[in-house]
Amino acid sequence: MRLTCRRADSSRRRCSAPRLRSGLVAVLLLIGALALARPAAGYSVLAHESMIDGAWDDVIAPMLKARFGAAGAETIKNARAYAYGGSIMPDMGYYPFGSHLFTNLLHYTRSGDFVEALIRDARDVNEYAFALGALAHYVADSTGHPLGVNRAVPLEYPKLRAKFGNEVTYVEDPKRHIMVEFAFDVVQVAKGAYLPQAYHDFIGFEVANDLVERAFHETYGLEMKDVFASEDLAIGTFRYAVSKTIPQMTQVAWEKERDKIEKLAPNVQQSAFVCLASSPASSSGSCA
Repeated sequence: MRLTCRRADSSRRRCSAPRLRSGLVAVLLLIGALALARPAAGYSVLAHESMIDGAWDDVIAPMLKARFGAAGAETIKNARAYAYGGSIMPDMGYYPFGSHLFTNLLHYTRSGDFVEALIRDARDVNEYAFALGALAHYVADSTGHPLGVNRAVPLEYPKLRAKFGNEVTYVEDPKRHIMVEFAFDVVQVAKGAYLPQAYHDFIGFEVANDLVERAFHETYGLEMKDVFASEDLAIGTFRYAVSKTIPQMTQVAWEKERDKIEKLAPNVQQSAFVCLASSPASSSGSCA
């Protein structure tokens, strides 16, 4: 979710995020507190998946067991792929063959209501894991953008600072915003803050299509087919970008900007970038 900001006068802006009702506040705070203990300042794809890694053992898995007590250990383990999917699904519309309307709605209009609908309507452990992943995305964007990215963009781009002040939101310069998010990811990878991409590839990510369709219709009165030319094509393209293109871009950044990265992260772990470029993984999550 991205924050909507309005200028109250010439020097200040008012920013607000759609709110979740009180029934989910405790869950949101718990996921946020534990997940944010794992460095994830960028809040692009790798960062959102890292939120799931940081909250899985202490928050998400216990919540799955609490709601679906009959689910076995293997079922809970397999549900992690759906949690990954939920954590990145809100951004799917910005990728090729996606729908900007879909992602803009999820970020700017009744965002909290949509997340609530996902959680309320989840019928099995996989759908519930997906819903909690979407909640993690909500938490990450609600905190990461105003505290991190929005303030970093004007530091990196002085002209934007002169134009917008000490905070620059996504809507004010989407391209620079995304570039800073990606730069955060590269540095976090260098510091070893994320689990290897090979681990995420091993687990994969899944989309709870039926749940998304129910919650989307319930929240916005629209069908997915109304906003996507081909939902399957959009998900397939998104899957390729997440598993292949983005890790390859990070590897290229390491190769071309290694000196700068090493200055920012003196204890850089080169193996982390090697893992990003590798798809095979062992069950322990190490690079093969």
